Amino acid sequence: MQQPPEPRARASNMKKLMQYLRTLHRVDRTLVARACALLSMAALLYLMWPSAEIARLAMESTLR
Repeated sequence: MQQPPEPRARASNMKKLMQYLRTLHRVDRTLVARACALLSMAALLYLMWPSAEIARLAMESTLR
């Protein structure tokens, strides 16, 4: 069995983890947000397309 790490090593690992989390917090997420927005708009368009097509056909048939 492995022995648990020493308290000093555990504190060092915790410091490294906190430093990594701080750098992640400072990263500019604009590109990721734009990509997510684009994907969600594409998904909504994909889901709404059949109903929009049906509505257009219904409107055309009532206008004739």
